[in-house]
Amino acid sequence: MRVPPLPATLRAYRYGLYLGEPAVAGLLAWRSRRGKEDPVRLPERRGRPGRARPVGHLVWMHGASIGEALSLVGLIEGMIARGCSVLVTTGTR
Repeated sequence: MRVPPLPATLRAYRYGLYLGEPAVAGLLAWRSRRGKEDPVRLPERRGRPGRARPVGHLVWMHGASIGEALSLVGLIEGMIARGCSVLVTTGTR
C-alpha cells in the first residue's frame, strides 16, 4: 500500500520546527538564566512530559495566566467528579 505524500504546508511546518529547534533551545536557556523559566521544567516546555499519562480519559485545560487557570476550578472539579484526569497548564511560571 502506498502512503500519500505529506501536504507542502505540513512539510514546511516540520522543517521549520527542525531548523528552529536550536533557536528555541537557546531562547529557553536565556529565559531560564533571567528567571523567567523554571530550569527543572524546561523539558516540559519542549514537549517532554515530567509524568506518565494517567490511565483513562484525560482533559487538558489551559489558561494563559494563573487568573484564567483559577477560573477553571469549577469545571475541573466537575471533570474529576466524572472520573476524568485533568491536566492544567498556564503560560505563567
